[in-house]
Amino acid sequence: MPKYFKVYDSNEVLFITIDDSGAVIIKDKAGKKIFLSRYQAKLMRFSIDNLFGDKFKKSSDSSIHIEEISEEDSNKK
Repeated sequence: MPKYFKVYDSNEVLFITIDDSGAVIIKDKAGKKIFLSRYQAKLMRFSIDNLFGDKFKKSSDSSIHIEEISEEDSNKK
């Protein structure tokens, strides 16, 4: 069963779908989509954690929110 998430701050909203295979779909408010296979998503996570992790950790920006949403909410704009 796919999981749906809403990641947002005061300027931007992203809707993320993770299906059973581990593939990821990232969609913004304008409807632009990025499809990542399970392997691509794994590589991206590795890159963020290891290459860019220090830049994200230094920023103590707590204005970013992540919430799990329903499929219907993920299709709304």
